[in-house]
Amino acid sequence: MGNDKERRKRILHVINGMGTGGAEKDIMNWYRNIDRNIYQFDFLVRSHQYFYKDEIEHLGGKLFETAPFPGRILRNYCETKNFFKKHGREYDVVHVHGNALIYMIPLFFAKKYGIKKRIMHIHNTKASSLLGSIIHYINRMLIGIIATDCAACSHSAGKFGFRKEFHIINNAIDMDKYDMDRETVKNKYCSDFGIGKDTMVLGHVGRFLPVKNHKFIIECFSKIAKQREAVLFLVGDGELRSQIQEDVLHSDRKGIFFLGERSDIPQLLHFFDIMIFPSLYEGVPLVPLEAQASSTKIVCADTITEEIYITGYAKKLSLKRSAEEWAKYIIDFYSRNMESIDIKKRFTDRKYDIESIVKDLVNIYTD
Repeated sequence: MGNDKERRKRILHVINGMGTGGAEKDIMNWYRNIDRNIYQFDFLVRSHQYFYKDEIEHLGGKLFETAPFPGRILRNYCETKNFFKKHGREYDVVHVHGNALIYMIPLFFAKKYGIKKRIMHIHNTKASSLLGSIIHYINRMLIGIIATDCAACSHSAGKFGFRKEFHIINNAIDMDKYDMDRETVKNKYCSDFGIGKDTMVLGHVGRFLPVKNHKFIIECFSKIAKQREAVLFLVGDGELRSQIQEDVLHSDRKGIFFLGERSDIPQLLHFFDIMIFPSLYEGVPLVPLEAQASSTKIVCADTITEEIYITGYAKKLSLKRSAEEWAKYIIDFYSRNMESIDIKKRFTDRKYDIESIVKDLVNIYTD
């Protein structure tokens, strides 16, 4: 790597996969906007999620894979060790991403094989299982030994993750990507999907996982569809997709579209009239921020951190309320006229714009 090493700092991002989740979107936003003459990103994943593979390679990065964790833990351990033994000295920084402190193997080997800057980055406020919680709190006592820096998507995520000081790296939005004419997009997608312009278009973007609460989304939609003409678009993939799709098919519900993983999220957000986001828990999810950047209304569960409420386009509602109450609130919010505001300024003032975040990231990589 010779000359390349002298010219650029090489950053290794370690993450479960490069699918369409919020953390992956965030990292790719950094990658597109950081000075790639100085910083180069590579990726070490442990799944077959390769949504961004072509773009990563186009930007000059490499994508490596190890065996799944924890499914094939011994093989993962050996392959991760071999990777760092072979490539460790090529990297200036290893940046490990997780929803909790579960997967510490790469930090251990990064330290063993001489990577001086080792960052652990938490993207959530809760582990997904009891066993995960136990492992997390054990590793919480050890993280200060193997990581040089700790980072989190929010203050609450940082307090959940670490006993020591941590950097807050907001989930950044590239505002220019969401600057488009809503009516033009709306007309195109209504035509593509055969939807009347007076139809209420609801949307959700997220992986089909228990935490995303898809069954409740569908229940809310069913209540709405009884009161007015409406359709629901579910964007994303995941372990529960086939089961939920089958349930919808057998229930004979009409007007629900399963779109899978998409590369046109900014356009879809302008197509949606209003979004439903009733997650059981989150860190600082990217989707409500993207919705607001698009001037798209979104109703979120009160389980989600207050930090996402940057504009009046995002509202919260308790998950203790029934689907019928959610449906009524959504219809009322959908009908409400919104005051004109400078959305870009709101994001910049709160440091959720991509330029601010890239500056913070560079400071962490170079201090």
